[in-house]
Amino acid sequence: MTTNQRGLVVLFGLLIFAAIVCVATPFVWLPGSGLAAGIPVIQVPGEILIHHWQPLNIDLGADFNLINTMVALIITDIIVVAIALWGFFISSRRWTKEVPGRFQSVLELIVGGLFSFVKNTAGSKNARSIYPLVATIFFFLLIGNWMSVIPGVESIGKFHCAHPNTNGYPAAQIGDDLYRLDNTQPLFGGDPVTLADEEACVAATGLGEGEHAAAATEGEHAAEVEGDPLQTYRFHITPFVRPAATDLNLTIGLALISFFFIQYYGFKEQGLNYLQKFIPVHSLGNISKQPLGAIDLIVGPLEFISELSKIVSLSFRLFGNIFAGGILIAVMLFLVGTGLPVIFYALELIVGLAQALVFAVLTLVFIAQAMEGHHGDEESH
Repeated sequence: MTTNQRGLVVLFGLLIFAAIVCVATPFVWLPGSGLAAGIPVIQVPGEILIHHWQPLNIDLGADFNLINTMVALIITDIIVVAIALWGFFISSRRWTKEVPGRFQSVLELIVGGLFSFVKNTAGSKNARSIYPLVATIFFFLLIGNWMSVIPGVESIGKFHCAHPNTNGYPAAQIGDDLYRLDNTQPLFGGDPVTLADEEACVAATGLGEGEHAAAATEGEHAAEVEGDPLQTYRFHITPFVRPAATDLNLTIGLALISFFFIQYYGFKEQGLNYLQKFIPVHSLGNISKQPLGAIDLIVGPLEFISELSKIVSLSFRLFGNIFAGGILIAVMLFLVGTGLPVIFYALELIVGLAQALVFAVLTLVFIAQAMEGHHGDEESH
């Protein structure tokens, strides 16, 4: 067999494998088993898992609910603290080893490189105080963003009757209190659900949650349904875990923290003179020598607007990229099912890393800019 013939054999083998993975599996075998991919319910706010949640039996009010992005936030916090403690333990116990372990080597590489970058950007004077903020933001967002590629995130969750004005799927029971969506049609977006449909579903199955479910079950008995109610009514799944950065509340909160420290270091380094870029008192006092300084009366308000816009740019950039990445993965799984979505998972890893780095670096750069004198106005500069 010649080299070209062997190449053709390998090529045909790869084509057959691709056809099985990308065509036969999602469009023939999975639908035949009731496991065809369905499109999830996509909404911007985090979904409620527990209404009127009382952590540690502490009543925080009837409006305090546990949402799935909050679960991701708690998990991310635990992982970040665990990594920090683990790194501290390894460093303190094995710092004198000539050949450090793999984890210590990776951690030293990341921590050392990040600290050097902070030192070169903000100066050695404030590097040690700024570094914990920048590093915490980076590691927190990196772990939180990468949660989207973990199996089970955004796919395993609370099973219940589909809400009104959404699409749902039939279901099948696979164990005690364990269910799965039973979709036998590829590229099927589900059946539309009305309020009456949800109320009937809750009354028949008891698988409801939220206000509509409470209204449907109050004073009602299970409805008589011919056949399997799991096939008669429509259901969907609210994920237990959804990446925290897909919730605009978190990204805005993180942007506010960043904004606070930008102003803090501005005042810390310059004192009240930091306000010169918003209220150009020095330029007005020197207007007889430098008449063009009057332009600062226009620039000042623009600087103030620019400063506030940092909250919007930081929060919406992070939210938009991570939320769009989750939708992209869901849509590609719905369209193809197997094979090709792996590429988008890899892209999501890159985007997650990039967004964590961008948020941390922008916070660092904004802090460094805030600590600089305004236009070199002070003679001492």
